[in-house]
Amino acid sequence: MKLGISLAFVALAALGAAQGPAACTGMRVRRNAASLSPQEWQAIGSVIQRMHQDGWITRFGAAHDRLFSRIHGNTSFFPFHRRFVLEFENVARTYDPNFTVPYWDATESFRNPAADPLLTAGCLGTNGQAPNQCLADGIQANMQLSYPNAHCLRRRFNGGNTINAWYAPEIISSYMQRDTSLASFREDIEYSIHGAVHLGLSGDMDSGYAAQDFSFMVHHANLDRLWWDWQNTHGSFMMYDGTGSNGPASLTDVILDDSSVPFGGSTVESVMVLGYGNVCYNYDSSPSPPQSYPGAGAAGSNAAATQQPAANSSDRAATNAGPATGPNPVLSGSSDMANRLLETSRLQSSLGSDFVNRFFPGLGRGFPGFRRREYQEKKEKCVRSKPLPYPPRLTPDWIKMHGFDPERVEMFHRDACEIVEVLNNSTYKSPY
Repeated sequence: MKLGISLAFVALAALGAAQGPAACTGMRVRRNAASLSPQEWQAIGSVIQRMHQDGWITRFGAAHDRLFSRIHGNTSFFPFHRRFVLEFENVARTYDPNFTVPYWDATESFRNPAADPLLTAGCLGTNGQAPNQCLADGIQANMQLSYPNAHCLRRRFNGGNTINAWYAPEIISSYMQRDTSLASFREDIEYSIHGAVHLGLSGDMDSGYAAQDFSFMVHHANLDRLWWDWQNTHGSFMMYDGTGSNGPASLTDVILDDSSVPFGGSTVESVMVLGYGNVCYNYDSSPSPPQSYPGAGAAGSNAAATQQPAANSSDRAATNAGPATGPNPVLSGSSDMANRLLETSRLQSSLGSDFVNRFFPGLGRGFPGFRRREYQEKKEKCVRSKPLPYPPRLTPDWIKMHGFDPERVEMFHRDACEIVEVLNNSTYKSPY
């Protein structure tokens, strides 16, 4: 009976392209997971346990695993996971109509991820325990799984008892501002914070069936938040370019699904705009949905009009930098509204125009009252602030599992390191 939840999406295909799906009459809000109370985490845990008893946790893990090679490494990464997490939320709401998937803003603990308040016994749990790295606390404590074989839910921090530093918010802010095509934004996100969190927790999260760990859902809800903020920043609500799961990307592509978690024929276009059709949610730190449906002909939907970084480019940033042109630009990768303002003002006043234009072109829109200093003011003036850590590399096994081009991944990593180097050698003081 619960499989019928997905069938509502079929109706979207019958709506005229010019009209688009109807605006949602009710919106739920996905909140920052760090803001949830212990009672709210207990309610989430109760739903997860009941879903597990009914086989849903296994179904989602198996579906993601079987589709793995076709939903990563191409632009379908974003619409698939938006639809996948939404389906999880829809199923969970049949157990508790108040259920929403919160998002895990992993940039909040990028310096010391193991100390993140979500990685505690009352939330997602801590590190796995020897000898098999079974998760012994948290909302999925001692969960026994059957896919792909009988095992406990495992977690193995990649630093032993710690987790290697993740990506600073400022790196994600740069991606948010300068990527003018979804294809390039997807690479930036998939090669950075996406992989860093999966590898940081490791265990089941370092596998194709990672969706059996609820950490997967809150992590991908955050990536979905970043995509929605990027869509607003550039006014590119219908941008779907590059390569999809079956060839050149098209809004009419049917999102891949699996018999264990069917989507009922959902198209890419049906999930592009929050607040329309059956995508009736928003994020607590994100702009509201547009007042009218943008439509497939909206500005920013033409893939041919965008410039993507050359595959052999040694200068990743220069090939795709562009200003933020949307009506509601989000210039930061952080969900912290107060620190967003501090980040923006400090970047504006600490970097020379060349580096602003190259890495943070959204700031070129201008903010009265801030005067840029030149980049020559270097480390001697920023010794009192803690430098940003360099981001981790994806492991060779992770790169191979996803079928990524190792040289291309390395190019993107060098770019992220250059952002850190520029900021650490300027007067910039991170508010995070």
